[in-house]
Amino acid sequence: MEQAFSQNFELGSRTLHYDCGKAMLLCKDSTSGKNIWIKKISDIRLIDTVIEDSSRYYIACETDDIKGYYLAVDKETGSTKWFIPGKAYFHIVYNNDLYIIFTDEKNDFYLLKVDCSDGKKIWHRRVRSDLCEYSFSPERIILKFGSGKQETISSLTGIAIQ
Repeated sequence: MEQAFSQNFELGSRTLHYDCGKAMLLCKDSTSGKNIWIKKISDIRLIDTVIEDSSRYYIACETDDIKGYYLAVDKETGSTKWFIPGKAYFHIVYNNDLYIIFTDEKNDFYLLKVDCSDGKKIWHRRVRSDLCEYSFSPERIILKFGSGKQETISSLTGIAIQ
């Protein structure tokens, strides 16, 4: 029998504690220890990573080695604002937009630009699985691959820049 475990994510003045056995995510004030909210997150094996902006936590959930989903959770209430199916391997809030590298149900890799407020896709671009380095600026994103190939794409559109 697999033993249940828990995870802790320190985020500023708060800690997110995920009890894998009970499938419960608890947000606590790190200083006082007071509970802020608790929510059930079912059908996941673990939380891979958590990042935040001023109003939301962005949570990469893993259901197995190649599957998962991505949640945006309100910091004050714990309510789910939106979710995206697929396993996230990287996520960053940059210039008020969210960028996620994830795999879909077919195990294809994509770079996705998302509106933080509603989770709507701004653009997506399929990327090779050997992506190993990336660099963001307001105008462009540089993607470097293990094969030595490099692509420069527009941050606004996701289209390749020559």
